[in-house]
Amino acid sequence: MKPRTTTNLDVFVMIGSILLTELMLILAMALRERFSIWTPLEPGANHIPLILYPLVGVIWFAMQFVFSTPRLVRDGQLIDGLWRLVAAVLLASLTFAGALFLSFRQTSRLYFIYFVLLDLIALLLFYGAMRLFVRRRVGKPQAQSRILIAGAGRTGLRLANALMRQWNGVAPVVGFIDSDPALLNQELEGWPVLGTLSDAEQLIEQLGIDEIIITLPLEAHPQTVELVRQLQAAPVHIRLVPDFLDFAIMRANVHYLEGLPIVGLRVPAISDKARIMKRLFDIVLSALLLLLLWPFLLIIALLIRRDSPGPALYRAERVGENGRIFQMYKFRTMVQDAETRWEEVAFRRADGKLNFKLPDDPRITRVGQWLRRTSLDELPQLLNVLKGDMSLVGPRPELPMVVREEYEPWQWSRFTVPQGMTGWWQVHRRGFEHQHLCTADDLYYIQNYSLMLDIRILMRTVLVVLGGQGAY
Repeated sequence: MKPRTTTNLDVFVMIGSILLTELMLILAMALRERFSIWTPLEPGANHIPLILYPLVGVIWFAMQFVFSTPRLVRDGQLIDGLWRLVAAVLLASLTFAGALFLSFRQTSRLYFIYFVLLDLIALLLFYGAMRLFVRRRVGKPQAQSRILIAGAGRTGLRLANALMRQWNGVAPVVGFIDSDPALLNQELEGWPVLGTLSDAEQLIEQLGIDEIIITLPLEAHPQTVELVRQLQAAPVHIRLVPDFLDFAIMRANVHYLEGLPIVGLRVPAISDKARIMKRLFDIVLSALLLLLLWPFLLIIALLIRRDSPGPALYRAERVGENGRIFQMYKFRTMVQDAETRWEEVAFRRADGKLNFKLPDDPRITRVGQWLRRTSLDELPQLLNVLKGDMSLVGPRPELPMVVREEYEPWQWSRFTVPQGMTGWWQVHRRGFEHQHLCTADDLYYIQNYSLMLDIRILMRTVLVVLGGQGAY
């Protein structure tokens, strides 16, 4: 959307939601008078002190500002947005409850409950209606920002497709310009290459461009600087998407020293606080599961020993967080000499990638087939989680040989967090693609990490395992 339209929309949503909340204050009192579940209101108790109206307005404004809730009607995924709105309303309600306790203790508790429920329902409906309105209006040309992307490479195409997905297939991208004259007048995935970098000012004027996003590669840094200088007087917003994929940068950290920006390229992908919470969650849940499941694990170990000669546990080297090698535990599902017969099943795919996981692998034992189908062979990794080698949720640990021979530099970013027993790609593409080909899913998990996301993935893992999807 155009910047001015976006600002006006955010202001309208903010004011509208606050006025709606104020209205719910009045409606909640009417509801309290009509439906007195506990004791009826005393005479005069239906009066709402005037000070509560500005108090509620200030609290709800602050919480919506902190959670950036007005952006939810135009950005992001609907479910994630609704969670942020619910969190803002609940935190505002708790703050309001504290203010009532310190000032107006005589306020009916049932009135407060009615108010919070009505406000939550009203705001959810209001934000849902506004989001629907925006999604319909964004298809109109006058409501869109016209975007020109400088850089027709991998990052530019990825950005154009992301914009198209964000706006439900109505991408406001007019086209590309690039430093390579050979791309001129070509079409890339439906978008035209309209000119070279020197044509930027002319195209901005001719096509009414509102925003230019620069996605040039790192080696084109001089051209990027020159383009930014060239466009300083142009009436457009200039944004930069660094082509940092080759450096496997998930999150850059910027701080300033006497006005000089210093960018940290190797910063933790998960904050210290989030890492502490994740580790505590892993310790508690893995210890509890081991305590509850140890008789079952013992039975599985006996079945493995009875089915084929060799140890019940299989230890294998895997690449963990920051590329550290560790010993990962699994129940043995193959014959004892499976590693010496590895070349029997390994082959190169048409794209040159190595594949060695087959549904009819002759090395798998009878009990091993059942363990793999039910994913019970992964349970000993709870010991790895308890030791700290792994996490319950995260990118799957990879074979050192695959990392050494198959990984491109940007794929190393999946090792910036603890490796997990299950993860985002396992609950979406289990069994269909090899894990090092699903790095985009791992990057999504890292970029959107939260403890709640871990819990959601664990719950979905149970459903996927019970369904047996892609298991072999």
